[in-house]
Formats: sequence, C-alpha cells, structure tokens
Amino acid sequence: MIVGKYCQIRPIEERDLDFLQMLAVDRNISSRLVGWDFPPSQYGQRKWFDATHNSRTTRRFLVEDLGGTPLGITGLWDIDWHSRVALTATKLYAPNLKQKGIGTDSIKILMAYAFYDVGLNRLWGAILDFNGPSFGAYAKKCGWRGEGILREEVWREGNFHDLYRVAILKSEFDALNDSEDYINRAVPADTTERVSILDEWWAPELVGKVPRD
Repeated sequence: MIVGKYCQIRPIEERDLDFLQMLAVDRNISSRLVGWDFPPSQYGQRKWFDATHNSRTTRRFLVEDLGGTPLGITGLWDIDWHSRVALTATKLYAPNLKQKGIGTDSIKILMAYAFYDVGLNRLWGAILDFNGPSFGAYAKKCGWRGEGILREEVWREGNFHDLYRVAILKSEFDALNDSEDYINRAVPADTTERVSILDEWWAPELVGKVPRD
C-alpha cells in the first residue's frame, strides 16, 4: 500500500475485477483513452487478470480513496529495466471522486514510487488532443513536458485526432515543490543517518577491509 495525501495505490486483487470491468465498459472513460478494444466480459476480465498480473515489465495498481473505495487504475507499463524507462497512465472513475486533487495525487505518488523505489529515471505517456483534464493534471500540476505530436494517430467519434507524447525525468520531478513529501510517502525509510561500523565489530582479519560475500 502506497499512501498519498488523498488516495492510495495497491496491487490489483481478484476482488477488484468487477470494478475494473465496469471501468472498462464505461464509454465516458474509454472514449478518452488512447487504446481501443471491445468491452470485456467478466470472463475476459478474469483471463486478462490471469495473463498479466505476474508480468516482469508491467505493474498495475488500483487507486482507492483513503477509506478504501475504488477510484481507478494506474501503473507502469513496458518497463525497460536497462534504460530505466516506463509508460504510465491513470484511469479514474469520476462518480467516485469526492475529493478534489485525487488525480494529481495519484500521479505524484506513482512518480515518487517509480523514481525512488523502483529506480526508474524517465516516465512517459500519451494524451489525446481533446483530453484537457489530463493535460491539466500532467503538464500544469505534475511537471510533465510535451515531447512530440503523432498527427491523426487515433480514431475517435468519426475523426482522426492527434496524440501528444509527454514525459517527465526524475530530475524534473525532484524540482516540484512537494516532491520531498511524496518521496517520504512512497519510501518512508529514513536514509539520512548511516550506521557507523566500529572496528571492534569485525573479526580481526577483516578490520580495515571491505567485507565480501
């Protein structure tokens, strides 16, 4: 469980599948997303869960309010462990959003986790040209930057739409005025003080040497 100011994220469990299916078939949500698929059945949702929940390059999380009400899904996709890069996105169910700032909160707590626990250096995403709320959350409130435009990349409501590529680096996240608060929430261990190893703790033959396995 990773707890932000207004929401918390946790691994997806089997008990969440009904909510996730509802999220997937809600046209108000799916029409604003980049990808497209046929609405999943309960059987299809379960097959998706069985096939993806243990992937090494993808980690999905349920977003909840602090009382445990499900709000949506976020995660890290296509993790490149060598270059330390991943795709991320957030999908929230508007009727459950009783607290302002949950979208921004979920993005920032995931960034802190990705940069300071997982060890990534860059996160990227894609936003449709008509999705103003996502631009506001990512670019205006969370420090993301535009990196390119894929012209007429996505078909929606009988027209082609541009797709904007956005991204953030760990150093840019660090520059946010509340980044330290989110880092402490995502990784609460105090690493500022380090144990001083006394010579008498070591066997005589190891004094002054670096221990090896």
